[in-house]
Amino acid sequence: MSPDFRLEEHPLVLMKPRIVPPYGWVGHIPFAYLAVDLLRPRTLVELGTHSGNSYLAFCQAVHALDLSCRCTAVDTWQGDMHALRYGDEVYQSLRARHDPLYENFSQLLRARFDDAAGQFEDGSIDLLHIDGLHTYEAVRHDFETWLPKLSRRAVVLLHDTAVRERGFGVGQFLDELAAQYACFSFRHSHGLGVVAVGSEVPAAFVAFMRQAEASPDSVCGFFEALAGTLVDADEQPMAAAMVEPQRVVCHLFYRHRDEAFDESRMISQPVDATNGVLDLQFRLPAGIRPDYLRLDPADLPGVYGLSGVVVRQQAGGVVRNLDRLPDRLGHINGELLPAFGTQSVRLISFDGDPNVEFEIGSSLVEGHRDSWLEVTVRVEYELVIQDSSLHHLLQQQGTSLTDMRRLAGERADVQGLARAFQQQRADVQGLAHAFQQQRADVQGLAHAFQQQRGEMQNLQASLQRLEQGIDQLAKRSLWSVVRRIIKRG
Repeated sequence: MSPDFRLEEHPLVLMKPRIVPPYGWVGHIPFAYLAVDLLRPRTLVELGTHSGNSYLAFCQAVHALDLSCRCTAVDTWQGDMHALRYGDEVYQSLRARHDPLYENFSQLLRARFDDAAGQFEDGSIDLLHIDGLHTYEAVRHDFETWLPKLSRRAVVLLHDTAVRERGFGVGQFLDELAAQYACFSFRHSHGLGVVAVGSEVPAAFVAFMRQAEASPDSVCGFFEALAGTLVDADEQPMAAAMVEPQRVVCHLFYRHRDEAFDESRMISQPVDATNGVLDLQFRLPAGIRPDYLRLDPADLPGVYGLSGVVVRQQAGGVVRNLDRLPDRLGHINGELLPAFGTQSVRLISFDGDPNVEFEIGSSLVEGHRDSWLEVTVRVEYELVIQDSSLHHLLQQQGTSLTDMRRLAGERADVQGLARAFQQQRADVQGLAHAFQQQRADVQGLAHAFQQQRGEMQNLQASLQRLEQGIDQLAKRSLWSVVRRIIKRG
């Protein structure tokens, strides 16, 4: 590194974070440490936090440096079309990890970005991280909305600058900002843009930006190497990474026949999977009479069993055991295993989305529109894989099994085609034999016709001879008569 910037003076980059899924931002955590170290911000704001890997890294650095810095994470914690939709459990899990460590200087603000902007004074924010909706229009709107809130010392970070598909436009917007501000972009972990917006950015950070501009490959390579100590090329945690244990949350989705499952029609319930077999109760909103339910026993790979579903309706106090559960199954994400009993379903999943859909509408009775429906599902948590270091291995195993099933299906298809070809070949040979037989029959008929034709010709010749004989006989007879007449005369 140049004399102006000495990385060895910032050992903070070697701290280890505690991480949770998804891991797309984890590779930038070492730079998050460095950014806080170089800027020493007084106010730090993140727009779009999700499970909190980036935000908790900023907080960890602020705490380690004992800075007088107010931190705020702004998010609705409902997701979007790029982060996907998710339930309240993401926020609750983040809060459980955030509050004990950082609530004295940090807050999780549940609000839309535009609504939250009014809570900050103009010129007050030193470090702004934008990681919300990633379309060009959205990221530009977020930047321009929050620009007046930035201080003269401000730096802005933009995530996903390296993603150009699925409607992402952060990279395009960063290219436009580079015409006005000093910018730098990391390539790994979907890309991270660094924009020195303020006119009085601290000298330490300016020195880093100069070094990054002078030796971009060296700087990128160094931070990619640090990222490699946390996650691999597939963004799965390395064995040495400190991965927070994930809470087990069960979700029940409900829908009518003409609807798709959606998080707006979902009830979530944290569970203690160590207890093995649990009766989980879900009360649906008043008036809801679904045709189908979908149970997601956890957001983790594992082996799960469903051994009973009981439906209780407020109307008339009707209680029904949902019989023939295996016959009611619809779509399944996972593989069915041999179950214990004819009324049970047993599922193994190699990814983080095990679920079982089953029909329920035929077992419900009509009720008042304000009456509720309560569903109790007995779930056996036979095996829950909470060690995220194993998840990638399990996903690969699941992919291998899928490939093997596909190849087996293709082999069966080829064998079926071969059998069909052999049958068709036999049919063609049968047709050829029949044709030969018909040809022999035609030749036999032709031969018989020739024989009959010869006999007819012989018969015609005999008739001609007979006619000639008759003519001659008639002539002789007539002459004899004439001679007798002459003699008599």
